[in-house]
Amino acid sequence: MSLTYIEDSTVRQVRVPQWSKHYAGEVDTCSVTYQGAQYRMKSFLDSLTKYQTLQYVDEYGNAYSDNGMFLIDWTTDDNPILPTATLNFRGLRNGAAQDYLPTDDITTQSASTHKEITDSTSVNYQKTISLSVTYLAARTSYKWVALSNPGSSPTYSTVRKQITTGISTNGVIKEYSGMVDADGDPTDTIPAADAIAVWNTFTARTQVSSFNVTEDVPGHVYVCESVADWLLQGV
Repeated sequence: MSLTYIEDSTVRQVRVPQWSKHYAGEVDTCSVTYQGAQYRMKSFLDSLTKYQTLQYVDEYGNAYSDNGMFLIDWTTDDNPILPTATLNFRGLRNGAAQDYLPTDDITTQSASTHKEITDSTSVNYQKTISLSVTYLAARTSYKWVALSNPGSSPTYSTVRKQITTGISTNGVIKEYSGMVDADGDPTDTIPAADAIAVWNTFTARTQVSSFNVTEDVPGHVYVCESVADWLLQGV
């Protein structure tokens, strides 16, 4: 009969943390491996709590705490003598906010407006003219990671590369309606002054078209995405 001696081995960290450090818009990950006597491993695993923060020792023997990294799960092997357990963490290393990830784009948008003509010299005097336009608009999408829920307002909502859209801008499709000719009959023709007066009722504004927050680590780590558009708004 053979006997196997198992020393009184405390469960301890046996490898330096294995980091996967991300930057713009991504979550950091870290795994830490522990090893110890089989009969001590169960107590060690039972002591773990979901989403506890990272504690580790670096290659120089220095102990650190990282309150920006949270335990999400762990795995163990089947070694009957000195099993190992690998603890996996997610979050922001050192709690440091990352750069956001911006993406610029161009979209096709539409808008409408109207105005009553107040120029008494115009054939359209006291007529209400409507204008519908189709135009190219700038968009910026953002992605970032946060350790607190940003709530209902995105941290990033600026359109970085705005496009100037004017009445004479190439590519703008304009459709006016409600005009009359000198005899008071409907017409597709509009005097330049009336066209400008109706166009000038548009204002440009930034609109947050979408904003989504996903809990990567519930209650601790949030992946945020927002989309901001530079739009024309009529009356």
